[in-house]
Amino acid sequence: MALERPHPSHLRVNILKTDEESLKKYLKKYGCHLEPLPVRHCYSFSGLQNPGATVEYFLGYYHMQGLSSVLPSLVLEPSPQHRVLDMCASPGSKTTHIAAIMDNRGLVIANELNRRRLSILKFHLERLGITNTLVTTFQAQNFPTRYPDRSEIRFDRVLLDAPCSGEGRYRKVMRPDELKKMQPYGEEHSLKMSNYQRQMILRGFDLLKNGGIMVYSTCTYSPYENEAVVDYLLKTRENAVLEPIRFEELHLVEGVTEWKGIRFSEELKKAVRIYPHFLDSWGFFIAKIRKL
Repeated sequence: MALERPHPSHLRVNILKTDEESLKKYLKKYGCHLEPLPVRHCYSFSGLQNPGATVEYFLGYYHMQGLSSVLPSLVLEPSPQHRVLDMCASPGSKTTHIAAIMDNRGLVIANELNRRRLSILKFHLERLGITNTLVTTFQAQNFPTRYPDRSEIRFDRVLLDAPCSGEGRYRKVMRPDELKKMQPYGEEHSLKMSNYQRQMILRGFDLLKNGGIMVYSTCTYSPYENEAVVDYLLKTRENAVLEPIRFEELHLVEGVTEWKGIRFSEELKKAVRIYPHFLDSWGFFIAKIRKL
């Protein structure tokens, strides 16, 4: 069973500071072997006993990041000319990936309400050499929609990697750092999270420019926190449409359209679910939403 395997060890090469061949050479001295994953700049690694304690790590040449966690930033399709909002940014894996895709140009707003998590976010921004990013500390569902002069705040891209129950992180054998992130699971907890997520997705969508793209993602399997939240957006905002997500070399599963007697829009088939028995990484849900 996939859940009986421990979490794999994946990293993303930080192309702002080095290239893939150079990183292979640097890590070889530790006895580390890198195996390419079917996504650019991403590798599985073995033989590196303390991946967060090497000189190369502190120099920002690489970032430990599960393969499924890399996908939302790619689905977002940011470009160097864009203004991007990451609504729930800490610890910064997706923020720093977005900034790297943008070649440190444009503007990224990394928003994080939890002040205890700001230090790790700022650490990774500095370590990975990110210079196009500002940090804010608003509640995601209350992120400002206007500047002090009352002009509108709008973004070309919005990422909502929402706080969730984290079911997708579960493995029978877990690293201590992953174990600490696990939430106590129960349907009541999942429904409570769904209420917050609905508020967040509405605010994120309203902050989009016309024609802009929003990506909603979680690392949980619960339809209450995934399809139900996106379905709520589609029913509440008539100019919200889902777009298909394709990664030719990855086995992705379409979103569900029914759960415990609750029917969701057939459009939810365009969202994707990531399961560890098809892709050896965290379980994930991703939806790509366009504002008409």
